[in-house]
Amino acid sequence: MAFNIYYYESSVDCKFCKKHFTTYKVRPNRYKIIEEQTDFMPVYEGLNPLLYEVAVCPHCGYAYHKSMTRTYGPFMLLIDELYIKELQKPMDMCKERTIDDAIVSIKLAYLVSRASMEESLLMANFALKIAWLYRLKNDEESEMRYLFAARDFYSKSFASNQEGGERIQYLHAELSLRLGDIAEAKKGFSRLIADRNVSNKYRKLARNRWENYKYDEQPNNANKTIEEVIN
Repeated sequence: MAFNIYYYESSVDCKFCKKHFTTYKVRPNRYKIIEEQTDFMPVYEGLNPLLYEVAVCPHCGYAYHKSMTRTYGPFMLLIDELYIKELQKPMDMCKERTIDDAIVSIKLAYLVSRASMEESLLMANFALKIAWLYRLKNDEESEMRYLFAARDFYSKSFASNQEGGERIQYLHAELSLRLGDIAEAKKGFSRLIADRNVSNKYRKLARNRWENYKYDEQPNNANKTIEEVIN
């Protein structure tokens, strides 16, 4: 095969059917993050590696992401019953992908993870990435649907997940803001700002995000401090 300057072929042994295949990944020198949006969506110059995060087996249809953990034993029995047997036909998504292809690939990983009862945090991250891809398509209705799903999963994960808890709290507040649930967003950002146990990073993110929102939406608040605006 001729050398491809944009992609390399990643070698994969399917965790379900055990068959071998190769799938495209974007070469690291073909993209650069130039911006990060307020819900941590990276904006790339060049190609978008998010489109290739999920490997989809062309033989059986199993979809795999590196964050998935329930990929063995009894979980595979659940995946077989609730996912593999429901597939009409495996798709070959191993070469160049469109945004629509990427949406399908992450939705498949989402379905595999639901079948294997993965943790809510992983489900939330998949839902958020699907929302990002719909944002790239300017499909606001679909984006909002998956932002809502992501927020619901983040809410479920927070009680049982102390690691990364600040990030989860921030994203819950941020997604609430994007969904128009201002009361819930205010509550979440206020909690992060007021809690002295919260790291400076997330206190600053919350303060800046809420402050910018209030300034944009209510210019007459411009002379108030963030504490005055929140309270």
